[in-house]
Amino acid sequence: MTLRRHFSAIVAVLIAPAFASAASYDTANFTTEAPTAKLAQEFGEMAEFYRKEKALEWTGREMPQWPRRCPLQVQITQGSAGGATTFTFGQEGGKPVVTSLRMEIRGDAKQLLHSVLPHEVTHTVFAHYFGRPVPRWADEGGSVLSENEDECFSHDVRCRELLNAGRGIRLRVLFRMTEYPRDMLVLYAQGYSVSHYLVRKGGDGREGRGKLLQFLGLGMQGNSAESWNAAASKVYGFDTIDALEESWLTALKNPPARVVARGTNPAGGLASSGGAPRTELRTSAAPTMPLLDPPVRAVRGTAPDREPTRPTHLPPADPTTFGSSPVVRPAAPELPPPALLLPPELPRPVNR
Repeated sequence: MTLRRHFSAIVAVLIAPAFASAASYDTANFTTEAPTAKLAQEFGEMAEFYRKEKALEWTGREMPQWPRRCPLQVQITQGSAGGATTFTFGQEGGKPVVTSLRMEIRGDAKQLLHSVLPHEVTHTVFAHYFGRPVPRWADEGGSVLSENEDECFSHDVRCRELLNAGRGIRLRVLFRMTEYPRDMLVLYAQGYSVSHYLVRKGGDGREGRGKLLQFLGLGMQGNSAESWNAAASKVYGFDTIDALEESWLTALKNPPARVVARGTNPAGGLASSGGAPRTELRTSAAPTMPLLDPPVRAVRGTAPDREPTRPTHLPPADPTTFGSSPVVRPAAPELPPPALLLPPELPRPVNR
């Protein structure tokens, strides 16, 4: 079975032509192609760094060396950034395993190095840990945890906006999804929010990530309401997924402050005041309705079990059709709007 992650709709159309690469660089697990030899070496070495780091963060041990190098194609462009990773799953010695993989990323070099590449590498950690596709909400949500602070913060804000607009998906439905929902933005934002909550609930850090992996492994056994309820009870102490959902929503009503170092702005640059404390605002105003067009800067997702002949699921393209044949999917039960969720607090400077 092949699993494919696609770029945003615009990038997915542009990716059809082959990547124009001028240099190649081999490491133990990657063959990296990029426009220059320097970039090929930098991205290849960073891919190896993230491969080790993310495996240790999630599983406590490094992945063994892959039997074949993963082709990693890097294209530097302006505008949207995104990645696509293709996995082939099979059996070895009666165990499910990844038999091949291929990775492609494109966008601004800084965004690729610090968000897109670690995101895509995290997908490989999940795939090799389970040897099979991971539930879509967790695969994306867990991988977003590897992105930089600004990306995670924007996903947090977006999730609250979508929930306030009544566009959330009940967790008892989200956890069991094997096809994409009509509202793809919800999958990304809500998947991140729930993954982040469960990691924190499990103790944060390596312990929290390990419990999330345990939760996924138990829930995936049968992928039924009973298996997910049992997983919620065993790992997190909730009687049902509905109880877990209520706790997650309650936690969202009390957003944490986002803290940045004195003398820096939220994007990580130096403050314009030459290092003097910035005056930051904290707001309790209700979030406005989200402006969702054009698509967010970096949108990445897993694909259906059967890979279509062209991207079918990413906004703003119509996710209900591909080719000339309509694909009819039942609408996922929506999550009723909770009491108004405030956005996370704006950054406040702290001394180091």
